[in-house]
Amino acid sequence: MKTRAAIVIANPNSGRGHDHARQLTEFCRSLQEQGINTNLLETSCAGDAALLAKRAVQEGATDLIVAGGDGTINEALQGIIGSDLRLCVLPRGTANVLARELGVSGDLEAAAQMFARGRTQRIYAGCAIMERTDEKRYFLLMAGIGLDASIVQGVRPALKRRVGEAAFWYSGVEHLARWQPAPFTIEVSGETHTATFVAVGKAPRYGGNLSITPRARLSEPTFEVCVVESSSKFRYLRLLAHVVRDGLPEDTRDVRYFRATIARATGDALVQVDGEMIGELPVRFEIPPHPIEVIVP
Repeated sequence: MKTRAAIVIANPNSGRGHDHARQLTEFCRSLQEQGINTNLLETSCAGDAALLAKRAVQEGATDLIVAGGDGTINEALQGIIGSDLRLCVLPRGTANVLARELGVSGDLEAAAQMFARGRTQRIYAGCAIMERTDEKRYFLLMAGIGLDASIVQGVRPALKRRVGEAAFWYSGVEHLARWQPAPFTIEVSGETHTATFVAVGKAPRYGGNLSITPRARLSEPTFEVCVVESSSKFRYLRLLAHVVRDGLPEDTRDVRYFRATIARATGDALVQVDGEMIGELPVRFEIPPHPIEVIVP
């Protein structure tokens, strides 16, 4: 049996005030004591996680452990798509939506035991292809077009570090007050719609507690696409109240849901994936054929 060799990618700026370096050193020591070769690497700037993940693939590592938030995980994902590297996530960031979906604990001792057991689950990523450049950006949670992408763009880094996930709420309320809807077009399931917000979901939750694409599943090679057609700020506040509680019913006025493997959006709007800005329309969405093995409890 091949000896497990794990690369640990850590974002030293993730989270708020925790002693990450000491905890991760102890985590790696625990894995070493269980016979798992471990190499801890820290990111120093944007894009490092993708480069380090790609190097891990090239050097023959068996496992990639990403210690950070959803943004760091998304970066690392870019380097492992199409490989056989197993992925393990350690929730250490501002938002840890993927870890919640997978049921991964933030306790590093429990995470070390989980990793050593090596139980895995197959999940499928999504891919956003920016049509102006043909650049591909993979994601595991969801892509957002329109209102939420402009909110993500407006989140102040200092506020995010200070209050964490709540920064998106503060930014959202502030942004909605001055928001001017800019309709765009989405083509999905053979139909064309005008929208002011679209969520292309791979997971049921967005931002931790918002149920925008409640029927999306990481384990399935499909998207759930939520299309919001309304241009009313008051209507958006009413819809937000629903998604905070239990999600939108499929027959909600001004909202349409689709199951799809391909979608395409055109017009004038911003695009984000997994909480990270990637650019502007036009963009198309596809499901890469190669699933990812993730380590789960």
